[in-house]
Amino acid sequence: MDEDLVKTIKKFKASELPNSSFNIFLGKRRSGKSVLAEYLLKQMLENKMINLCYLFSPTNAGFSLIDNGSRFTEIEPLHTILQNFRDMNKFNKVAKEKDKFKIKALIILDDFAIKLKSKEFNILDELSCNGRHSAYAPLSLHFIILSQSLTKISRVTRLNADNIFFNTIPSRIELEMIMCENMYILDSSREGMKKARQLYHDLVISTPFQFIVIENHRQNCVKYSDYVKKFRAELDK
Repeated sequence: MDEDLVKTIKKFKASELPNSSFNIFLGKRRSGKSVLAEYLLKQMLENKMINLCYLFSPTNAGFSLIDNGSRFTEIEPLHTILQNFRDMNKFNKVAKEKDKFKIKALIILDDFAIKLKSKEFNILDELSCNGRHSAYAPLSLHFIILSQSLTKISRVTRLNADNIFFNTIPSRIELEMIMCENMYILDSSREGMKKARQLYHDLVISTPFQFIVIENHRQNCVKYSDYVKKFRAELDK
């Protein structure tokens, strides 16, 4: 273990999210990704970063903080919500400051990854590329996409995500895809790749349910600690 390198990796802070963001939570079943996503939701509420939250889930499970009126088992209402934000964003561009809409929302898509990749619901690419641009300050629009498999989410969507949260990846192929897209960008030499893989391993085994966060929204990254963070749900607090 490279203890010095591991020690440089700081904790992820919800307060440092962009005004609007697109976030992917990746993990196998029972990996803790839903618990961590709900923990992030609580942090965003505590930091007054959001005042609305919508859950889209075929199973309608989890996220007890979200009231029944904001929970959907079908995807259709999402299109209406997005159009409302586009309209409010357009209005805000010409409205006086006191008249502007100031709605801050979080949209969670859980267990919809397979369906969203189908031709009928292929909107993840659009959301990752343009969704957050439908809500400039004082509006705010965040997305959380939960998936058990990396390959159920297109490469375009992954590369346009502001943050990717993941822990142990059981598939060697999917792990190498994550490493190639996110961890080899500083040094793609054989030694650099070895160092990146070791950092991943050391972080995910350091604490139970420890997640790594790749902050792709960061600019001018010259070392891992510039854009790699660690995140764990501290449920006892």
